[in-house]
Amino acid sequence: MSPVLSIWLDACRILAAFAVFLGHAVGLGVAPPAMGSQWHRSADDAVTAFFIISGFVIAHTTQRRADQGLRSYIVARASRLYSVALPAIFFAFVVDHIGMWIDPSPYVPEWQYPRPWLYIPLHLAFLGETWLGAFQPFTMAPYWSLSYEAWYYAFFGLIFFLRGWQRWVFAGAVFLIMGPRIWLLMPVWFLGVWLHGRIDTWRMPAGVARALMALPVLAYAAFLAFGWQKALDLASKDLYGVFSRTLPFPFSSGSTVHVLSDYAMAVMFAVFVVGCAHSRLEISGQLAEWIRRAAAYTFTFYLLHFTLFVFCNALGWRQVGVWHFVAITLGVFAITWAHAQIGELRRGTYARVIDRILPAFKPGA
Repeated sequence: MSPVLSIWLDACRILAAFAVFLGHAVGLGVAPPAMGSQWHRSADDAVTAFFIISGFVIAHTTQRRADQGLRSYIVARASRLYSVALPAIFFAFVVDHIGMWIDPSPYVPEWQYPRPWLYIPLHLAFLGETWLGAFQPFTMAPYWSLSYEAWYYAFFGLIFFLRGWQRWVFAGAVFLIMGPRIWLLMPVWFLGVWLHGRIDTWRMPAGVARALMALPVLAYAAFLAFGWQKALDLASKDLYGVFSRTLPFPFSSGSTVHVLSDYAMAVMFAVFVVGCAHSRLEISGQLAEWIRRAAAYTFTFYLLHFTLFVFCNALGWRQVGVWHFVAITLGVFAITWAHAQIGELRRGTYARVIDRILPAFKPGA
């Protein structure tokens, strides 16, 4: 992956995280009234971009460090997840209890809070979107995507590093644990993996690549303006109905709300990434450094903001004015920064702990 593309992906990660933030601000009624409902719907489109980026970056780093083996891969992926997930879950638990003391109404239902000893381990095992059902830790709704990505990490790592019967047995077991909700978005994540394997083999003039960057932006505008997104959302519901009637097991879409729209969004974003890779539009200097630094906080920002918006509801902050919303946004930024000091920015510490805990092993041939 070229430095040019790396910065563009970081910039996309920042924009996607902020789009999710704005969408949830609208969905939870915190944002100013002037912000329309489309912001809420587009938050899910931004998560699709996250999945493409994740698959692409994991394929890149895994290929680059292939000689370090499966154990090193597990440490790297587990430290990435737990450096954010572990402190974030406990953050949500504490903030939610403070919010419930102020106003319990935004926190209904309360079924997880009395039994954290049961639900926190389930969430740390990323089982909240598998066959057990679709549920996230307390008010941390964005956690659903981690429960997808963790299983994609596991499946990809096993396919990449194992050989012979071990590959099929262990990867097959992981696939079965995932369940249908996670299966549905698997092609989106693996589109990122596939893209990584092909993107450097394509050659094109810079002008064509820049057109490929512009085309998905125009396509997405048309996707919304002509009602194609709504049509695919409805078609997704029809597809879920077919699944419910025909599959030999109970089906619930869970957090995979509109899979066909997600597929369309994935293709658009993939084209944009191809354009970025060959555009020769380099982001450099101080701007590139700012983008790198900001991107280091996106995972934390993505996870925490929803819990903080629910807390805003408990405080009675609904459809606030523009400057009040700016102040809330700055507050979320500040809490993200503070939280990252014990989480995302301390990933190396988490990796060392996991490395000590994880037993030594060497997969067979």
